[in-house]
Amino acid sequence: MIASGLCLLAFAGCDSGNDADAPGSGYQAEIIRTSYGVAHITAADFGSLGYGEGYAAAEDHVCNISRSLLEARGELARHFGAGDGDKHSASDAVVRALDIRSQALAALRQQDSDSQNWLRGYADGYNRYLGSVQGNRVGSWCDGEEWLQAITDLDLMARMVLVAQTLPRMAGALIAAQPPVDSAPPVDTAVDTAVDEGLLALAADAAALDGMGSNAWAFGKARSANGRGLLLGNPHYPWYGDSRFWEKHLTIPGVLDVYGVHLLGAPGVAVGFNRGVGWSHTVSASQRLVFYQLQLVPGKPTHYRYEDGERALRQVKVAVPVRQDDGSLANHEHTLYFSHYGPMLTLSGMPWTETTAFTARDANADNYSLLGQWRAMSQAEDMDAFIDAHRQWNAMPWVNTIAASADGRAVYLDNSTVGRLSEEAIGLWRKRLAADELTAQVYRERGFVLLDGSDSRFEWQNDGVVPVAGTVPFERRPMLEREDYVFNSNDSYWLSNALAPLSGYSPLYGPAATARSLRTRMNVKLIEEGEFSISRIQQTLFANESLAARLLQPGLMEACADVAELAEACAAIGEFNGRFNEDSKGALLFREWLVSYPYADSMRAGDLFAVPFDPARPVATPNTLADPELALQRLAKAAELLESAGYAVDAPLGAAQFAYRGERRIPLHGGNGYEGVANLMVSDIPEHPIAPPEPTPVAGSPLLTDAGYPIIHGSSFILALGFDDDGPVAEALLTYSQSGNPESPHFSDQTDLYRNKQWRPALFDRAAVEADMQSRLELIGPRR
Repeated sequence: MIASGLCLLAFAGCDSGNDADAPGSGYQAEIIRTSYGVAHITAADFGSLGYGEGYAAAEDHVCNISRSLLEARGELARHFGAGDGDKHSASDAVVRALDIRSQALAALRQQDSDSQNWLRGYADGYNRYLGSVQGNRVGSWCDGEEWLQAITDLDLMARMVLVAQTLPRMAGALIAAQPPVDSAPPVDTAVDTAVDEGLLALAADAAALDGMGSNAWAFGKARSANGRGLLLGNPHYPWYGDSRFWEKHLTIPGVLDVYGVHLLGAPGVAVGFNRGVGWSHTVSASQRLVFYQLQLVPGKPTHYRYEDGERALRQVKVAVPVRQDDGSLANHEHTLYFSHYGPMLTLSGMPWTETTAFTARDANADNYSLLGQWRAMSQAEDMDAFIDAHRQWNAMPWVNTIAASADGRAVYLDNSTVGRLSEEAIGLWRKRLAADELTAQVYRERGFVLLDGSDSRFEWQNDGVVPVAGTVPFERRPMLEREDYVFNSNDSYWLSNALAPLSGYSPLYGPAATARSLRTRMNVKLIEEGEFSISRIQQTLFANESLAARLLQPGLMEACADVAELAEACAAIGEFNGRFNEDSKGALLFREWLVSYPYADSMRAGDLFAVPFDPARPVATPNTLADPELALQRLAKAAELLESAGYAVDAPLGAAQFAYRGERRIPLHGGNGYEGVANLMVSDIPEHPIAPPEPTPVAGSPLLTDAGYPIIHGSSFILALGFDDDGPVAEALLTYSQSGNPESPHFSDQTDLYRNKQWRPALFDRAAVEADMQSRLELIGPRR
């Protein structure tokens, strides 16, 4: 039975009639689903638009959205238990100690009426869907769960606040930060043993958003076939959980018309296009956190020096309800400590001792403008308006923006939010970098900027102009406009165009004149020459060429000459075509050989490369196989490892690299972070109810498991966009597909497209949408 206020007719018009429950001021939204389940939502105002968004998103992802909002409430442990290594209870404790709920309330009050209505409508639409299923029988992996609950606009805002910030992702480090017990000096690199080491490792990775990546290319009029702008959007994001993208086309006639994706549970479009501009994001190399080393007062490990005085740390005690095996709840109590900069934290090499402790300030702690920023970008009619949206809101949390316009402009901005340090502070930090080993070590190994917390000269500058106090103003953030191209692949702003390096920005925007990743260098080589079109963008990305193979395979083959005991392995390397396609024979062997070297070796001279990085030749260096004898030793071990795992040494990539979608195992093309392949597919142990049973790692390999290379992350929403005289022309793929429900026909249909390198049109014009209409829903409901 269809609930009151719903009209659903496949391939036909729909007359909703009158609904006594919906007064004239109520919500009214149209939801058209086209092929592959893409939702095209039309409404007359932002509240009704959100109502349609929330309803349609819940149809596809009610489980993931619900879980994400539990995290934002600090209620994971209440429903799922403490979690492996107490990860749920640690997350909840930090969310509560940071008081994300109060931050969300302040953020909600700062939104204008359109954004407030949008959020409220989204929550009401979500609740409308949840209320339409009896007993939470949503038919997905969370079917019938009691944690499927009605939500509010405050929940959605809390989720946005949480996503913007970095410190909540580092829960293990914040929980571990405890003063020395009985003044006993800890081991130099010790951390609180009560905190799982895995959580601490995750915290260190989270500080740099490690594992979150992307490529984006924008071509200007000088390099596109028709003189208009071209864009590749290729964000690399998780395939499981609540950081997936959901695809939508949002229209308020005369006000908004935008197509693209956003994270689950977020209104609007983060990556996409409108009639005049298209854009994508890549995770920035900027440092949204600034770390401070505190000099503690002797005998008082919770007091620290500040200028000529001392300050006491603030204690925050929280109790986290944790579900027990029998279903009962038990409170886990935690005490977290805060300096005036922010929470105390402990990482490996950064312990809390009798004399020293560490704290951090998050530039996004008061960044409540994400929804407004993305809305303004979506409404921008041309590139000038698009740039002005960044100038006005100045609120991108941790991403670069790469954009192309219908009139042939290509623009790169690192509009990520970082603290504003004075020139004096930057100079003092550079002196510390040369003189203090810890400052140098954390910067060299992790990119962390560590300052002296006792010195007021390291406070952030606030001129009262920027929306987020103490952060860098728009005019001091990296930006480049070109007629040929701009791009980013997660290294810093320096080589946004290899012909026009940028410099002179705050060190918090990342280093200049330093070695780039193999993937960054491969991207440059792919796009630096020739005329581009949508089809060439698609073919170039999916060629899956490996820069590591281009640089190292010749030397490895030369080393192989006349080595009889490695004849089979050397033959497989010789047969490898240097690409990570499904049918690329020898790809597994080359991968396992390459990953036997530390990742850092790919950016320096040493065991892997003989020729060091040269800032005058950043795309060409480092290069040349360094140690042929060592290379052959590692090749022998890689061959032995593959054979022991049941693979032939010349096995193709498709024999081991898979997407697991329900009961299906789908071979996939694409490289990982080691190989210098633009099209990224990252494997690891998946942790999600719809993931396969936990694979067992193969001894000796950092990547291979008894289930091959299970893909958990990588190319997600892939957009190839151009413009013609009539407006945008786009083709796209959502690699893991639109729905998170294993029973949905749209759970793996686009994964099959990706496997076969087949793109589909991203339908923007109304006539095209109606021509491909699979269903139409007129959704009407009362406003609260």
